[in-house]
Amino acid sequence: MKTAFITGATSGIGFEFAKSLSEQGYALIVHGRNPKKLAELERQIEGVSQTICADLSDPATHAQVIQQLEAYSSLIDVAINNAGYGLYGAHIEHTSAQIQQMVSVNVLALTSLSEYFARRMEKQGKGYLMNVASTAAYQPQPYMAAYAASKAYVASFTEALAVEMKGKGVNITCLSPGRTDTGFFTFDGKDESSSGTGTFAAKYRVSPAKVAQKGLDALFKGRFREIPFLDNKFYVFLNRILSKDGMLKMYSSAMKNV
Repeated sequence: MKTAFITGATSGIGFEFAKSLSEQGYALIVHGRNPKKLAELERQIEGVSQTICADLSDPATHAQVIQQLEAYSSLIDVAINNAGYGLYGAHIEHTSAQIQQMVSVNVLALTSLSEYFARRMEKQGKGYLMNVASTAAYQPQPYMAAYAASKAYVASFTEALAVEMKGKGVNITCLSPGRTDTGFFTFDGKDESSSGTGTFAAKYRVSPAKVAQKGLDALFKGRFREIPFLDNKFYVFLNRILSKDGMLKMYSSAMKNV
């Protein structure tokens, strides 16, 4: 039986990754930071062989997660670094601790786990690794400055790593969703954004199940970049052809009113 590891598996896109891979016959190692939600996930989805409870906003937990993965002696065929969240608002309105915690999840944990799985899968001679970025990776975004920067790192790092590991049996994909119907702006019980209530957000969000399926299709087909759906592709294309000054003004105006 093949095995998949997923961070942030208790809700949103991560839950849909777990559900889809379970339906494909994978044994699952699932990560989450809430023990009650992990227990609920075990009841909802078949094939969960191990749960890892860790708050990745604390950098000290990253090595602990890897230590638990090291104890798993069977092959891990698929690894998905999905855990992440965003902070909305002017950058100076957030505390240093809030920013550092988000960067710990979005950047540091993902980097450590990517390195671990790249090495492990190279030794195995095969494997699939996916890192979840965002369309925010392709343009600086006022009022989501640190979040967009963290996802720009994920996209750049993942695509470069994919090239480095090409030919070693390790397929690496960067998935960059647009607005998705998830709770990624909610952390520690606090809604950090109006993402779920604004008119624009409500109109243009897509289901996490559709995003997860697009990501898995790209992963197993060996594509190193997946920007799902035409509207998101068009958005990224605009960022490449229009002036950065103009795009920044547009985003600043739009984000003030979400």
